[in-house]
Formats: sequence, structure tokens, C-alpha cells
Amino acid sequence: MNTKTLTLPSATAFAAVLAASATAQGLGGISGTDYSYDSFANGFGQTGYYDALDTNSDTYLDRNEYAVSLYADQDRDTDALISEDEFGLGNTRYLGADVDLGTYDTNADGYLDQNEFGGVFDTEYSEYYDALDTDTDGFLSEAEYTTGIYDSADLDGDGALSTEEQNWFEGGFDGAKIESQIGQIGEIY
Repeated sequence: MNTKTLTLPSATAFAAVLAASATAQGLGGISGTDYSYDSFANGFGQTGYYDALDTNSDTYLDRNEYAVSLYADQDRDTDALISEDEFGLGNTRYLGADVDLGTYDTNADGYLDQNEFGGVFDTEYSEYYDALDTDTDGFLSEAEYTTGIYDSADLDGDGALSTEEQNWFEGGFDGAKIESQIGQIGEIY
């Protein structure tokens, strides 16, 4: 039997999966309460966020769709380029580490474009994608993606997201907003 253990170096490490954030606005207007996994998954499912990431509408996220979602999240000013500041923030948030932009900025313009980010994904993020893919089929189902988000935010591992842990999401999941941003970015691979 082939088993896989999901290990993330820190809660910030998986934020890479997120591409954006969630608060009461993004999860059905519920605030000031702890979220069980079922409450979170139901609220997250209603946002349309996962569906927006699934650009080919096959009900799974492939590596490109996942990489594009990370690119969109790191591109905070939505100019379709990732600056050194955006890259630093994203990698600290997602990987819990500082990664040198210059390593991947092959044209030395001080920004990462989609092609350059493909190298970042392959080197820095691919293992997180694989860890989230618990059925090892090479794709992330909505359940795998949602579980990864939830588990990463559940900092104390008690199976419920407290109001404080919900701050990990930094805003709200907005399917329409991320869909527009992804449309600007295009393909990573």
C-alpha cells in the first residue's frame, strides 16, 4: 500500500496553496466563531474560489493551475509581475523561508514573470503540491485543496479554526477576483 504523509514546515508553508485569504466575508458571513472543518469546507465551497482556480473545469487542479494560483497570490499589485518585495512576502508566508529572487530572475530585471516563476514552483513548491495530493493521482481535488488550507491555518492542531487562526487567511476568498487575476496571468507551464 502506498501511503503519503502530509508534512508542512509551518502554517505559512502551505499558504502557497491559497492564493488569497478568508474571513467572515469570504465564508458566508459567519464571524466571531470557531470553524469546524465541515463549516469551513462548506463556506469555502460557496465562494467559487476553487472553481475559479480550476480554469479547465475538469474538477481538479493540475500543477499549472496550482502554480498560477500561487503566482496570483504573490502578485499583490496585480501587475502580472512579482517584485522582490512581493516575492519575499510570498515565500516567507508560504515557505517560512527567505528565497533569493535573483536565483530565478533569469533576465535580471528585478521581477519574476510567469516563465521564471515556473522555475520557482519546480524548485520550491512542487513538494507541497505532491504532499497535498493524498491520493497520488497527480491532481488536487477540491477536498485535498480545502483540507490543505484548513490544516495549515489550524495552527494548534485542535481541529477547529479559532478567530485568531482565521487571521491566517488575511482577507477573503473571492472567486470572481481571483478568476480575473488568473486571466491576466495565463500559463506558468
